Amino acid sequence: MFEPTMIIAGASLVGLTIVAAALLRGWYGWLALKRQELERHYTGTEERETGSSIGAARIELADLKERIKRLEKAFPTSLVSVRLAKPRTVRILPRGNWQDESGPEVQPTVPARLKLADTESRAKRSDLADWVVSKDNPLTARVMVNRLWALCFGRGLAMPLDDFGAQGTPPTHPELLDWLAADLMDHGWDIKRTMKLLVTSGAYRQSSIADAKTLAADPLNKWLARQGRWRLDAEMVRDYALAASGLLVRTIGGPSVKPYQPEGVWSTVAMPQSNTRRYEQDTGDKLYRRSLYTFWKRSAPPASMDIFNAPTREHTTVRRERTNTPLQALVTMNDPQFVEASRHLAQRAMREAGDDFDRRLDFVTTRLLARGFTDQERAVARRTYDRFVDLYRADADEARRLLDVGDSSFDAALPPTESAAWTMLASQVMNLDEVLNK
Repeated sequence: MFEPTMIIAGASLVGLTIVAAALLRGWYGWLALKRQELERHYTGTEERETGSSIGAARIELADLKERIKRLEKAFPTSLVSVRLAKPRTVRILPRGNWQDESGPEVQPTVPARLKLADTESRAKRSDLADWVVSKDNPLTARVMVNRLWALCFGRGLAMPLDDFGAQGTPPTHPELLDWLAADLMDHGWDIKRTMKLLVTSGAYRQSSIADAKTLAADPLNKWLARQGRWRLDAEMVRDYALAASGLLVRTIGGPSVKPYQPEGVWSTVAMPQSNTRRYEQDTGDKLYRRSLYTFWKRSAPPASMDIFNAPTREHTTVRRERTNTPLQALVTMNDPQFVEASRHLAQRAMREAGDDFDRRLDFVTTRLLARGFTDQERAVARRTYDRFVDLYRADADEARRLLDVGDSSFDAALPPTESAAWTMLASQVMNLDEVLNK
């Protein structure tokens, strides 16, 4: 049997337990209330419920932060190298074992023959970059102006362009090469200024026409008795046609674009899971951006530029090959980009040069050749035009199909028959050797 004191003690313990439980419930209830108050306070619920301006301001701030995030995502990004706070220790690896740290420690430097300027601290990549463009190292400037010269004259003062060392040939004009190199360095490596200097020179502005005596004496034009003559590069061929027609969009910068390409050009070389399996052609102004902005898939380069010897971009190319194949003529005569350019040039001639045939022809030839036709050339052009007019009068549907080539619309105010005939005549002039060659 229990003692009375034990019963009293047990009862007291139960009572205390009940009291403690009640106190705990009150405590937890108070905590929950305070938590709700804090949530309302910090989330702005309280202010919004009361119509306070603080809550509205917080909502506006959140909206602005979201807009900033969207703008930041729209900006193009690029990987940037960041220097370590503490330079990494680099050692010679015994037998090439990267886990063996017993080799001697080495510091970054360059070969002694380069004569890098002494630095107060350990050598950095910026020190090497400064040496590359230093006046104590004229090789960089010589190589640069030699390549710029080749862009303007078809060949460099020293050949080949990609080997300026012992395997190459001495420059034909060493004093000129040195002067151009010194001039480039003295004017802050201003490439645009150097190019302007070259294209305004008397040597550049010479005629490319040469007599038999000159050709026999200097067949490769090493001594600059005449201007060189060579086919335009791939990008220039397309851009020249667009510029002459007035279609070229001259906007600078922006994302890559996808102009006309053969159907299914990507599907044959793309993996099933590739995001570039299907080529989706752009529309509007994007079709007429400079070739610099053309989207490039290395496994399937733009067909028209590939045919004109554009590099594949799989490796660095200093000197492009220049070939002449029937495929190039098929591109400039049949590619939608060139047919559309011919149509636009023809329409401009019809609108801006009046109804006179000779004035229209002069408009076309001036924009493509920077000259008018001779009497003999003009007679050939007239006969060609008349035959095209007769052809399209007999087959109006064929004329319409020609005028519908390209994404841009045909000017319906112009006579279709004449427009088609002028389109073909402009295309023939655009395909002259004098147009496609510099």
